[in-house]
Amino acid sequence: MSKNTRKGSDDAESARRQRTQDEVAFFDEFVEKNGDYDVLSEVAYRRLEGVFARWIKPRAGERCIDLGCGTGAFTRRLNRFGVKAEGMDISPAAVAFASKASAAEHYHVGDITASGLPDASYDVVLYSGVLHHFPTQVDRAAVLREGYRLLAPGGRLFAYDPNQHSPSMWLYRDPRSPLYSEAGKTDNEVLLSRAELTGELSSAGFRKVRVRGVSGIAYRYIESANARRLLPLYNLYEQVVRWSPLESRLGTFVVSVAHKLGT
Repeated sequence: MSKNTRKGSDDAESARRQRTQDEVAFFDEFVEKNGDYDVLSEVAYRRLEGVFARWIKPRAGERCIDLGCGTGAFTRRLNRFGVKAEGMDISPAAVAFASKASAAEHYHVGDITASGLPDASYDVVLYSGVLHHFPTQVDRAAVLREGYRLLAPGGRLFAYDPNQHSPSMWLYRDPRSPLYSEAGKTDNEVLLSRAELTGELSSAGFRKVRVRGVSGIAYRYIESANARRLLPLYNLYEQVVRWSPLESRLGTFVVSVAHKLGT
């Protein structure tokens, strides 16, 4: 390896470590100030739980881990399916909150690119609003490879993230938008497309990959005061898109489902 190649590799690793430290600092501070990181409405959770139930078909007793679980806002909702739910997050403050709020699920502090958990130890791996916190294709590849390793043969992956093609998400979270807001957003967050996720999941080894837009994702709180004034209009828009033929492309979240084929 040449000196320049080694330097480039060292610089990339240094940048990755800094991004990780920034994420930890952001979420530790948020939890210490505000408690639960839970901004979606119950309507949104019901929508996501419905998609999860229909596409993943969870069975009672299955082992399920939410990688990048935050304070467990989605993880604890898995209990209704009768699965053995766990969560992992790199923020100690978030995991401490999740553990205190736990009903039956268990939580770990850890790096979801290198969890240290055993191979093939889960039937379902989730990324509940997590992949978009990894801004590069290389970063996401590391996360997805780890999820693939943790799945038993025949296991399934479920993820949801902000959709690059959603007009509302573009207006609020794309730096090119005149209404762009950084409030409540980490520096690492990006919008993701169906094409990106489909290719990245396939490259990580997953098969039967399905990625589509999903709407009906109402928020109960957002950080930006200006955007909060538009929440009622946005939440109405969400229902219109949900029942339109454009949902698969323009839905606010892209939901990804993929399988690790049996051997």
